[in-house]
Amino acid sequence: MKSNAMTHIRKALSLTTACALVFGLAACDQEQNFGKTGKGIDSAFGTSGQQQAAEQPLADAREVLAANAAGDAALAVRVKAAISSNPSLRSVAVGVNSDNGVVTLYGTADTPALSHQAAMIALNVAGVRSVKNEMVIVKGS
Repeated sequence: MKSNAMTHIRKALSLTTACALVFGLAACDQEQNFGKTGKGIDSAFGTSGQQQAAEQPLADAREVLAANAAGDAALAVRVKAAISSNPSLRSVAVGVNSDNGVVTLYGTADTPALSHQAAMIALNVAGVRSVKNEMVIVKGS
C-alpha cells in the first residue's frame, strides 16, 4: 500500500509541477501581450511620458538654437545697416556674419582706414561682443 500511495504522490507532484510550469509560461505570454498593448495605446495617443521627458531637453535645445540663430541674423542685419548708413563707407562692399554676438566682417575696402572704420561701427552696435575683421584691402574696390 505504501508503494501505491507513493506512486500517487509522485504523480500528483509531477502533475502539480507541470501545471505550475504551464501557468507560468502562460503568464509570461500574457505579460508580453500586455506590454504590446500598452505600446499600441502609447502610439495611438502619442508618446509615453518617459519618451516625452527624454525628448523635452532636445526640444528645448532646438528652441534655444533657433532663437540664437534668429538673434544672430538680426544682429548681422543691424550691423550691415549701421555700416551702410555711414556716408564714408558707402563704397565699401561688406558682408556680415554673426555667431553668439561675435561679428565677422567680409568684403573689400579701398584703404585700411575704411576697413577699420567699418569694424568700429560694427563694434558699437548693441549686442555685438567682438568683431573679427576679415575684410581685404583692394585699391579701387
